[in-house]
Amino acid sequence: MGRNDDDLELVRRCIAREPGAWRDFVDRFAATARIVARRYLKLHGRAHEEVDDTVQDVFVAITRRDFRLLKNYDPRYTFKTYLGVITRTEVYRQLRKKRPIPGDPADLDRNVAEGTDATEAVAAAEEQEALIAALDSLPARDAEILRLRFLREMEYTAIAQTMRIPEASVGQTLFRAKRKLLEKLRRLEG
Repeated sequence: MGRNDDDLELVRRCIAREPGAWRDFVDRFAATARIVARRYLKLHGRAHEEVDDTVQDVFVAITRRDFRLLKNYDPRYTFKTYLGVITRTEVYRQLRKKRPIPGDPADLDRNVAEGTDATEAVAAAEEQEALIAALDSLPARDAEILRLRFLREMEYTAIAQTMRIPEASVGQTLFRAKRKLLEKLRRLEG
């Protein structure tokens, strides 16, 4: 039995809530989550102390909605790759939380002083919040490819390397993810 088979069995045990499975899961994957979190937090100039909080958030996210993230795991990819996507998603979620809230009254006052219409600033903030909500509701892999392409402005080659997928499939995967995002946004508007 290969390592990925062992990981798949551990995922199955967690979903089945077998005694000791969650402890084994955390023991096996905490180091991977910590390495990925440290790398992405450092990339964004964040403190080393935030790593443990991020790792904790990763494991909390995994347990939400009756282990929904584990149930959505696609065994065609290694579990460590999937965990890396989940961890990067949590890093970006933390970074968004720590940014000033768009549409904060101080921002609106500043925009008015700079000659920007305050109504436009509020509308832009609402659009951004809707976009973030829609992005967060996508499967982790889809959200990650959209973030890499449009927020980090990565080229297809870099996306393929980061997500460990064939470069030829990046375009199709990105197209499907954009379509899902647009569907979510339309539902939010409706």
